[in-house]
Amino acid sequence: MMSGEKVICRRVSDGVLINIPHTFDLKQIADSGQCFRLIALQDRGYVAITGMKLVKITPSTNGGYVFHCPYDEFRDVWMPYFDLSADYEAYQQKMAGDPFLREAIAAGGGIRILRQDLWEMVVTFIISQRNNIPRIRKAVDVLCQTFGTPLGEIDDQQFYSFPTPAQLRGQDLSPASLGYRESYVKEMAEYDEDFWVQLQKQDDDTARKTLIALRGIGEKVANCVMLFGLHRMDSYPRDVWINRMIDDVYHGNFDPSQYAGFAGYVQQLQFFYYRKTAKEESV
Repeated sequence: MMSGEKVICRRVSDGVLINIPHTFDLKQIADSGQCFRLIALQDRGYVAITGMKLVKITPSTNGGYVFHCPYDEFRDVWMPYFDLSADYEAYQQKMAGDPFLREAIAAGGGIRILRQDLWEMVVTFIISQRNNIPRIRKAVDVLCQTFGTPLGEIDDQQFYSFPTPAQLRGQDLSPASLGYRESYVKEMAEYDEDFWVQLQKQDDDTARKTLIALRGIGEKVANCVMLFGLHRMDSYPRDVWINRMIDDVYHGNFDPSQYAGFAGYVQQLQFFYYRKTAKEESV
């Protein structure tokens, strides 16, 4: 399954148990800013949604998490989604020479780069522009509840798919309070399915140029879509937090290409830890 990492993965009575002690933490992933459809439940569990699939995930009393689904679904859907076949400990070992990254790993080493749906990431990160996480999450929830497909209930709560371009095409999106971003989302919905299929086949440079050519997508959003929607791990999105971190920690000089093949993971660790420490210092 994975090389180098200590992994427990086995069938249990109510699903599949997965335990990767140092590199898989759902709370850290949910708080990392890369996804808005990993939803915390009151019992410390989570609901994950991708495409037309949803699953309840609960902490195991013996460590790790139980995915409450058949093993075939776990193998075919959730293993790829959570990137569980990649060796994140190997990535971390290659960061050992950087003191700030060592601290970031200690604080957020359970983060993984999710393999999320391209279309969903395009819309989500257009919405994210000049916005905060609670408002982004609210807008995404309203879009799903208003235009998505019901997927079923977990703990008496109904969950929905992310709406397809066809489900958004020609609709009044004002309930989601997208503001100026609404016209961008509507324009994205006019592209046919083949456009997004072809985008996934493009190399990194071509895909980035294709994204930036779309109205409403600049370099930062394009790199977010590249990393979280296309899983192009050399993408390194730079927002205000990353720019501050580079100035503050690296005196304005940080080259992500030194971490070829996992620069996006480095970015997530830096983003998570720097934002966390900044919030703690402000309290």
